[in-house]
Amino acid sequence: MLEALLLHLLAIPVFGLQLLRAVPAEGWRHAWKRIPLFGLIWTLFSLLNLLHIIGHLADEVLFSNYRRTAIKKPVFIIGIPRSGTTYLQRLLSQEQEFTTFTTWEAALAPSITEKYFYRALGWLTRPFDMLLRKVRQNIFRQMDTIHKLGLQEPEEDFLLLLPILGCFLPVFLCPDSTHYWKLGNFDQDIPGWHKKLILDFYRRCLQKHIFFHGNERRLLSKNPSYTSWSESLLSYFPDAQLIVCTRSPQEAVPSQLSALGPAMNLLASGLLSQNTQHKLIELLYNYYFQLGNIERKNRVYIVPMTALQIDLKVTLLDILNFLVFQPSSNFMLTLDLADGNSRAYKSSHHYHPGLFSLSENLLAEKFHDVWPLCHSASGKRQQET
Repeated sequence: MLEALLLHLLAIPVFGLQLLRAVPAEGWRHAWKRIPLFGLIWTLFSLLNLLHIIGHLADEVLFSNYRRTAIKKPVFIIGIPRSGTTYLQRLLSQEQEFTTFTTWEAALAPSITEKYFYRALGWLTRPFDMLLRKVRQNIFRQMDTIHKLGLQEPEEDFLLLLPILGCFLPVFLCPDSTHYWKLGNFDQDIPGWHKKLILDFYRRCLQKHIFFHGNERRLLSKNPSYTSWSESLLSYFPDAQLIVCTRSPQEAVPSQLSALGPAMNLLASGLLSQNTQHKLIELLYNYYFQLGNIERKNRVYIVPMTALQIDLKVTLLDILNFLVFQPSSNFMLTLDLADGNSRAYKSSHHYHPGLFSLSENLLAEKFHDVWPLCHSASGKRQQET
C-alpha cells in the first residue's frame, strides 16, 4: 500500500502537467474555457487524492483485517462499449448476493474509512435529498439519455484508478497523452512492473469494498475498458469469470462516438477531433480483436446485445447457470418485470452515423477480420478448446 500512496502523491503534479499541456489540444479558441475548467478539475483531483491518502492510512490502523478478505469468484462484465454492459450490471446488482460499486464509492470512497465517513454524511444530508436530486437532474439531464448518472447508481469501478492515473478516462481531457492511450490497450502496452502496481492497488480496493459490505458477498464489476485487461484479470484472479457483451461495429462505434458528445461539450470542444476519432476506432478494433482471442475460454461467457433485448430472461438464467448461482425469488420477480420491459425498450439516445463520416460499409470493411471472430461465439458460453 505504501507504493500506492506514493503514486497518489506523485499523481498530483503529473496530472497538473498533463492538463497544462492539454489546454490547446482542441485548439486555442477553446483555451479561455478550458483553463479555468482544468484548474478546477486539478484542484478537486488534488484534494480528493489527499483525502484518499488519509483514508488509506487510517484503514491500516483501524481496519487492517481487510487484508485477509478473500475475493471469491469475482464476476467482471466487460466487452464492447454501448453493448448493454451497464444494463446488465444494474440488473444483476439487484441480486443481494452480489456487491458492486456505486458512483460515490468508486469516485469518492476507495478506502473503508471514507466509506464510513460518506455514509454518515449521507444520513446527515438526507433531509435535503429532494433538492440534491433536482440539482443532479439539471446537471446531468443530457447525459441521462446516454448513461444515467447518480451517486447511488452502480457504476464502473475504473474510477478507483483515477487517483493513481491508472484509468483510461482522462484521455478525453488529454487526447495527446500516450500514457492514457496505452492504458486503453492495457495487456499489450503497459510494462509488467506498472501493471502489477495498478493491479495490486485495484485488488486492495476490491478487498476493502467486500470487507465493508460483507465477506459473504460476491464482487460484480463492470467496465468495457477492462476488455483490454481480460488476460490480466483472468491471471490475477484465478477463479474470476468474465461476461462479455458484444454488438456489431456498425452499431457500437457510431453510438460510442456520439455518446461522448455531452462530455466533449463540457470540455468546450463540442466534437471529437478527427485524430481522437481515429484513435478511438483503433482502440475499439483492438477490443474486438482481444475478445476473439481470450484464453481460458471456460471462464468466459459471451452475450450479444440482441439477446438482452429479445430474450432477456432466458439469457440471464443461462448467465446465472454459468456463474453457478441460484437466483433468489425476489430476483426472479425483478427479472420477469425486466424481461417484459426489455421487449418494449427504445433507447432515448439518438444519433446519425453520418455525423462521423462512418458508413456501414466502411465499418464493415474496417472490422471484417475481427467481428466474425467475436460474433461467431456470441450468445453461448465459451468452452475450452
